[in-house]
Amino acid sequence: ERNLLKNLGSWLDGLVLAKDKPMKHSNIAFIQPLIEGDDWNRLIVAIPFVCKVLEQCSKSRTFRSSNAWLVAILGLLVELYQFAELKLDVKFEIEVLCKSLDIDLKDVEPTDILCNR
Repeated sequence: ERNLLKNLGSWLDGLVLAKDKPMKHSNIAFIQPLIEGDDWNRLIVAIPFVCKVLEQCSKSRTFRSSNAWLVAILGLLVELYQFAELKLDVKFEIEVLCKSLDIDLKDVEPTDILCNR
């Protein structure tokens, strides 16, 4: 299940974000699956999928580290990284994403979405 979603994320991103085409929120959302993954203890599936999709942003001219859409998702991932009880391999997915985007994990401001729930 996890590998299938990771492969789907890579494929989907190669079709869309790497070619500088936006994903519409009505087609796919990334913050909501992360929140629901936290609620249902399914972050082990949700985080690798989101990270694989966002990794291709490194090949995009539009979706750089200053893009507000990307910053919001990264902020939630950093909040999960810092405050959720994640397995090391899931934390590593977030670290790999930040490295591929040439962003220091410490420089990303975590959201307070989950802390305020």
